[in-house]
Amino acid sequence: MLGILIGLYGFYVFIKILLEIKEVFFVKKEFEKGAVLLNPKDFEISAVYSVTKHTMNIFNALISLFLVVFWLSGGLFIVNFLIYKPDSLISELEILAIFFGVNYILTLPINIWEKHIDKKFGFNVASWKLFFIDEIKKIVLFIVLGGAFFAGLIYFIDNFKNWWIWGFLFTFAVMILINVLYPIFAALFNKFEPLKDEELKNDIENLMSKVGFKSSGIFVMNASKRDTRLNAYFAGLGKNKRVVLFDTLLKKLNKKEILAVLGHELGHFKHKDILKNIAVVGIMLFVLFFIFGNLPGSLFKELMIPKTGANIIILALLFSDLIFFILQPFVNLISRHNEFAADETGAKLVDKKALASALKKLVSENKHFPKVSEIYSFIYYSHPPILERLEKLKNKE
Repeated sequence: MLGILIGLYGFYVFIKILLEIKEVFFVKKEFEKGAVLLNPKDFEISAVYSVTKHTMNIFNALISLFLVVFWLSGGLFIVNFLIYKPDSLISELEILAIFFGVNYILTLPINIWEKHIDKKFGFNVASWKLFFIDEIKKIVLFIVLGGAFFAGLIYFIDNFKNWWIWGFLFTFAVMILINVLYPIFAALFNKFEPLKDEELKNDIENLMSKVGFKSSGIFVMNASKRDTRLNAYFAGLGKNKRVVLFDTLLKKLNKKEILAVLGHELGHFKHKDILKNIAVVGIMLFVLFFIFGNLPGSLFKELMIPKTGANIIILALLFSDLIFFILQPFVNLISRHNEFAADETGAKLVDKKALASALKKLVSENKHFPKVSEIYSFIYYSHPPILERLEKLKNKE
């Protein structure tokens, strides 16, 4: 059983690497055909950046394979042998702490490398001091909030026969709570100020009123402190919803383009896509908990470890990306349909040309290579490729 799992994960990593290599050759081939959507210089930069990102994805896949083999071939047994005490929640949390600590240390170099690459391409403008301060904040948050979450999950695993049902419900409830409290957590990393441009604020409020969207405020986030890329989003759930605009977006887009981007986001609200996405994530979580709630006891004998909450969580964490990789293409089909519908709503609420212009600027400023192969898009892209979105808008016009 153990050999089958490692072999299956190895095959998954092999497929991932093949997809990344195939996409590198696709990008090079499309680059040789000449610039599309972007000027030649930006087209070349976006191609180089795309190839660099795909190369980093290969390294990430190899590291994930190493970690799976390391933990399953003896690492988990050693940690359990040194730490585990029967009926001790603290010892189970200590096992998880070592697991996450080792994974963090081994993946930190590639995380730093990714930041260095983003600095090289002009995206990441944060100092290394700020980077490590952010990392410390993340670690503290994870210890406090993650510790509480895993303690609750371990309790269900160790004390309930059909623990996976209760564990799923508990995890799903925590996920909803995080979405509600997201604005609070985000404020630990970025500064949010109410939008000062009264004219733009009134236009946004008028736009929201057309679809019945009520927010707790319209805020500008100091994204330029860390990154130059453009974005806007709605955060929170229920009465705690807020509109967030990156300050980089306000600098690069004109008023009509900003409204068109928000019109797209309001399209998701109008079509209840947020609720649909929560339901889809819920289904994926249910599948994950069902699988790991019914693992055979023989697997734990092969690993020479006790069947405890901590060990089941570790196995789930090691193989969750494999399960989500299998499910993701089906989720993407739904997501891409929703994105097209949101584009249509944004175009109706504001203007097709303004939305198309905003999308082009987002691609240009974010150095996003405008072309992608069908297979890579099918597996990984939750949003339709930019050329397809622009073609749809053009056809609607």
